[in-house]
Amino acid sequence: MNAEDKRAEQAVRHRIVDAYLELLREKETSEISVTEISERAGVSRMTFYRKFKDKREAVDFYLGGIMHWEVAWDQEKNVEGSIWDLEYGIRFFRVMEKYRETILLLVERGYATLLLRVINLTNECNAGDMPQCSIDRYNLYFLAGAGFNSILIWLQDGCRETPEEMARALRDHIRIGS
Repeated sequence: MNAEDKRAEQAVRHRIVDAYLELLREKETSEISVTEISERAGVSRMTFYRKFKDKREAVDFYLGGIMHWEVAWDQEKNVEGSIWDLEYGIRFFRVMEKYRETILLLVERGYATLLLRVINLTNECNAGDMPQCSIDRYNLYFLAGAGFNSILIWLQDGCRETPEEMARALRDHIRIGS
């Protein structure tokens, strides 16, 4: 598949996700059919199922895209061998603030576990190879859980603190726990 075909395929996936997000703003998850999403996106049901297994996979694609393209971590800057640094944290909280409305909608509509899953996957990718039997690997999940809960409360409270303040608070918490 050439670059132009890949861009076209991604554009269709984004249209489907955008249509689903629009519908989620109007009604409950269980009230939305794949047919309705497809019609709103201007694609056939067959196209929907070629791009996504189900509605959940469409949301996973959306959240994964946010984390991958907007929060992507620069391994070159990981001089201390930590999966997390202040710059990454600030970028992470800025992105969460940017997508606040949509993230809260997805959590309200039952997709909170997908957000946690994507945060876990991002931390795993950032940490690189780590033996399955390493106790240090649990630090990834401690961090993800703390970050996930902090994000939800912060978003629900209207992002009163700045992303910089939130990143520093999480960094300080990580240091205390070390």
